[in-house]
Amino acid sequence: MYRSFFCLAVSGALFAQDLTYQDRAEELFRDLETVRQVDCKISDALPVLYNYQGMGGYFTMPSARMPKAGMIGFGGASLPPYNVWNLSFQFFDHVEAVGTYWIYRGITEGNFGHQGFGDDADRSANLKVCLLRKEDGFPWLPDISLGWVDFLGSGRFNSFFAVATEELPRFNLEATLGWGKGRLQGLFGGVAWTPWRTSCHFLKGLTFAAEYDANNYKNHPFEHPGGKKVRSRINAGAVYRIGDLFQASASTVRGADWAASLSMHYNLGESKGLVPKTLDPPVYRAPIDTEPVGRLRSGEEMARDLAYAFKEQGFDLYSAYLVPTEGGLDSLWVKIVNVRYREEEVVRERVQHVLANLSPSNLSGVTAVLEADGVPVQEYRFRMVDLARYREGFLGENEFRVIAPPKEASGCPCRYDGAELYQRRRPIWLLTFRPRTMTYFGTSKGKFKGQFGFSLESEGYLFNEIYYQSQVSVTIFSMLQNINSWDTLNPSRIINVRTDAILYHKAHSVHVDMAYLQRSWNVGAGWFTRLAAGYFETAYGGLAWEALYYPVQCHWAIGFEAAVVWKRRYYGLGFYDKIRKLTPEGIVWVPYTGLQYFVDFYYDYKPLSLDFKFSVGQFLARDKGIRLEGGRTFPSGLRVGLWYTFTNAGDIVNNNRYYDKGVSITMPLDLFMNQSSRTRIGYGISAWLRDCGAKAETGKELYDTVYYERYNPHPIFY
Repeated sequence: MYRSFFCLAVSGALFAQDLTYQDRAEELFRDLETVRQVDCKISDALPVLYNYQGMGGYFTMPSARMPKAGMIGFGGASLPPYNVWNLSFQFFDHVEAVGTYWIYRGITEGNFGHQGFGDDADRSANLKVCLLRKEDGFPWLPDISLGWVDFLGSGRFNSFFAVATEELPRFNLEATLGWGKGRLQGLFGGVAWTPWRTSCHFLKGLTFAAEYDANNYKNHPFEHPGGKKVRSRINAGAVYRIGDLFQASASTVRGADWAASLSMHYNLGESKGLVPKTLDPPVYRAPIDTEPVGRLRSGEEMARDLAYAFKEQGFDLYSAYLVPTEGGLDSLWVKIVNVRYREEEVVRERVQHVLANLSPSNLSGVTAVLEADGVPVQEYRFRMVDLARYREGFLGENEFRVIAPPKEASGCPCRYDGAELYQRRRPIWLLTFRPRTMTYFGTSKGKFKGQFGFSLESEGYLFNEIYYQSQVSVTIFSMLQNINSWDTLNPSRIINVRTDAILYHKAHSVHVDMAYLQRSWNVGAGWFTRLAAGYFETAYGGLAWEALYYPVQCHWAIGFEAAVVWKRRYYGLGFYDKIRKLTPEGIVWVPYTGLQYFVDFYYDYKPLSLDFKFSVGQFLARDKGIRLEGGRTFPSGLRVGLWYTFTNAGDIVNNNRYYDKGVSITMPLDLFMNQSSRTRIGYGISAWLRDCGAKAETGKELYDTVYYERYNPHPIFY
């Protein structure tokens, strides 16, 4: 009886426990379903539309919405009486930047329109900052943004606005209400309806939109005379999108004309490449050979196995040594050059697999030194027991990174410290043939001028230690012959260290762009230094020195640099001992030897993928000041940066003091390739070509060499 009662009690307890588990499981699934519904509600978004200026909006009015970070866009619009070109970029999910180029149809530019510039034009920089997005976790609230139109430039179209946009996905509708000050004056609003957005046919991308246009066309002083007539404040039309790539818009404008635009948008920041990396080899896993070094496997044979495996993986093995240790076992020291991959975690994973599968089992450990541009940058020290556990799957990637973090690079063992197994000399030369373009915007002879040609670049190492780089270019087509070498309206009154740059490209169809030597060292404890001499760029050559303190696992660095440079002749290989200066009395030539020196501070803010550089010192025109640089690197490797320079040069443009500023963009070449590549391509443009804040190139900078060898978009903090 007692036994039956006991069994019944136990059965009841187990049943109750089963019910408890079942209730908890049901509760968990209900919570997961709630989370899924919330995520779906947040992600269920209407398409982002772009107005004729390239900003998130409708036709002429903005909205509070904006695309995801990394989106880059380019477009053109016929907006009578203007033609409008725009370039947009989304720096963050909450920050949208747009550059706009306005062309006044039929209005000849007053100063040099008759010289070839043609119709009047104006450049403007626009910015929109989103204070609240529904993706921030408040889906029941509207998006709220503030915007500044033409805040940098002549200010002809200057406006400030505050705007709110509410999405109603259930009705495929969005509505906007805002207020502006400036050219955009008073209340404005807009609505957009995308009735077939969830369908599968070609009408999926069609949106009908209407807006209340609050631009002060009649009374704005800089308005085109042909654009002051307003019959209606309601602009209505349609927008058609092909995926997330193309957008075409057409609408009425001012009730008096028709406007239309075509634009392309692509999230280059989040892109994994236009083509898959089919030519990248799989991570090394076989054959496995851990035979001890000895009678059956010589050290030289083991080193050759490593060299072949590393070559297949995209690395070059340059040195291998067996070094005795205190425990009686030898350790392996290797020096590797990464020639393919641009992310440190990818490099490390592939190196670990090669060493784990091919290192002899009778070693105490392996030290792998990574070198870039002739400089040992960092090293990994692996214990053989950890490599074996990693090979067998008992040690994961993250655990291994914690056990064996990157360290300062050690020096190459000498013949008295270890036995040399493998040695390879650095390449003497490597040729690269590529197209070469130059662009000038806003010259007095035309809105756009360019030059096209080809360049042949050679680089390598002399005596296995001294790096050299040379480049010869040839011009095939040029539009630069009739361009003046100074600004006729705002001539630079300081020595012309940059504003005569056009003369180098008009002088000869063949030019030696650069030819210099450089020697770099890792002097230990996080310190690097280099010396360079030769023709650094088209306009300057000389001598340069740089020192950099950049420890491993550190997100900041400090550098010191100095250079003595001479002005190159516009053709040939000689130098000038004087430099041009424009005065009210005419052109004078003053003695010149360039001296530039800087203290540089670098900071890499990993949480937002931001990097900063602050340089304080003397620039080419002997002006002193500070140059501020900042940029963001996206998961694709795309980097977009800005710079601003404050100096005491006293340069005047349009009766205002000018400070050098501009934007730059660099991206990995492998975005367009089917294999990984470390090569980067870039473009930079200043707001104005001036002499203040100018700096000469001095060879390969140490920070770039070290930073890109250590670059990791997903860092682990040790």
